[in-house]
Amino acid sequence: MSYENFSYYYDSLIYLKFYDDYLKFICDHALFDDVFELACGTGEIAIRLAKTGKDVYAPDLSMDMLEVAKQKAMEENVSLIFQRVDMTDFKTNREVDLILCLCDSMNYLLDKQQIIQTFKNVYQSLKQDGSFIFDVDSIYKMNTILKDYHEHSEDEDYIFDWKVELLDNGYVKHQVYIEDRIENDIVNEFHYQKTYEIDQYIQWLHDVGFHNISYYGDFEEYHKECERIIFVCQKG
Repeated sequence: MSYENFSYYYDSLIYLKFYDDYLKFICDHALFDDVFELACGTGEIAIRLAKTGKDVYAPDLSMDMLEVAKQKAMEENVSLIFQRVDMTDFKTNREVDLILCLCDSMNYLLDKQQIIQTFKNVYQSLKQDGSFIFDVDSIYKMNTILKDYHEHSEDEDYIFDWKVELLDNGYVKHQVYIEDRIENDIVNEFHYQKTYEIDQYIQWLHDVGFHNISYYGDFEEYHKECERIIFVCQKG
């Protein structure tokens, strides 16, 4: 599932400090000169990385997300290499130091074979001892926090409504409704996400060839009630 009209409202729902925290985490856990950020979204992290002097490739499946990211990169006067890429079917033109897949993008792969294939694609595109950093929503978040979650707000300019339905263990359906009264625009999108236990991700990574696998919870030491699990591993 790729973002469509919702792409143009995505940034308004995310705290900018989150991206700053992620940039620090990445720089603390990887040595790199060039980076390939799968599912770059609106480019917030890619732009921050480019400002540190890194060579940044910024692919995404959604053309709408890429359009938003391109506009922001122009406004920030940074150079990014954009392209439309399906993470389950890609290979870089040359191997890179670091590949990222952040902000629960991996959870949009609903079939475990898609996850395994993505790990294989990443492995083949990394330099020897290159790093792979990705995150997923935790089972705890899916089953407990997002179960029957509903958020609604409105004022004279906007209506925002977000509903989540737990379909199965670690498997949810999001419905996002936005009514923009200023632009006379309506967004109504459905997104499905699925997650697995930590040991399952580690097994898949090992099977592909990754080593030095570690994981964290919400940028800190892992704990059972963390919402975001961040994996850091290397090409072996």
